[in-house]
Amino acid sequence: MATISPDFPDYDRGPALAAVYIAGCAISFIFVSMRLTARFSIAGVGVDDWLMLLTWIIFVPLTILLTIICFEGGTRHLLYLAEDPEHLVYVSKLNWIAQPFAIFCLGTGKMAIAFLILRLLNRASVWRRWSLYVASVWTALNTIGMITLTFAQCKNPAALWDMSLKESTSCWDPKVQSSFSIYGAAVHVLIDFYLAVIPITLVWKLKTDLRKRIGLCALLGCGSITGICAAIKTTKLTTLNARSDMTWETFSLFLWTGIEIILLIICGSIPALKPIYAICMGRRPGTYSRTTGSRGVPSGGHLSRKTTSRARLRDDSEEAGIVMAGMVPNMGTSGGAMCSRISEEEMEGNVEYEKRKEFGGGIQITRTVAVETTRE
Repeated sequence: MATISPDFPDYDRGPALAAVYIAGCAISFIFVSMRLTARFSIAGVGVDDWLMLLTWIIFVPLTILLTIICFEGGTRHLLYLAEDPEHLVYVSKLNWIAQPFAIFCLGTGKMAIAFLILRLLNRASVWRRWSLYVASVWTALNTIGMITLTFAQCKNPAALWDMSLKESTSCWDPKVQSSFSIYGAAVHVLIDFYLAVIPITLVWKLKTDLRKRIGLCALLGCGSITGICAAIKTTKLTTLNARSDMTWETFSLFLWTGIEIILLIICGSIPALKPIYAICMGRRPGTYSRTTGSRGVPSGGHLSRKTTSRARLRDDSEEAGIVMAGMVPNMGTSGGAMCSRISEEEMEGNVEYEKRKEFGGGIQITRTVAVETTRE
């Protein structure tokens, strides 16, 4: 048995890491479920929702792998794991397999937030929209590159976790993969802060009181917290150059990566939960209506509750405000099935709508006549 060194105590930090991932997976599941419930309630499920769901789905096997690693002692110093070579190969293999799952979650999570903001800024300036497309593509390419490089650095990938195979195959210098990982993590930091700032540049121009603007900026800018986690994680990557004690050194990386993924899911889902809030307050979530055809008959044979003018969504300020009430993409053109969102306040204050409910959904026609009188 190896002698315990004061510089390398035989301390297992695995249970703490497993607790973070298990609790985070459960909490993030709640937020993803509420997000999808909110979006289905307003028939507004989009690409960003599916990407966030995919992020959580991939987070599940990552949590399982990390839990196995932790309870198998895979976060201890390599010195003590080397006492059982077969066990060392086992936990090292799980360590390497878990890394692509973590990278994939980070990539899809940031892309989900980018597509969410694209929905908010649909009618905003062209440069904002295209910058978000560029950020999404950059994130996707960066994610693919990091995952590919993880296993491409050795002709026989098994040599990454089985030291006995290193003599029979060729591998790159570990600094190559470590340097690219630092670059990829730096890109994640940049994307996180950019996604937090870009909606604020539009929200701050809203013609509303300062308190509401500050609240919206805080809500949409909470993604900067993930940027802080990504920055801390980036500083830990330099320790992987030598890979002399990989099982111990990757603890901090997995810890901050897990926190970053959890915050991505939570912070990226909060802006989409307004319909849930409306339901909890006893109000209807956003309702949608069909536009009428050329003769005023609702298309599809259904009575339209209320139609709203698309011109009211013309301003950037109004478009950005939709983030607090839920979003839905256009589903068609005039004469087709074009969805328009009606706020709870409009529905509650609409007298004609209440009359239609009272008379069993009949068609009510109201005419306004202006009468002018003159004195002789």
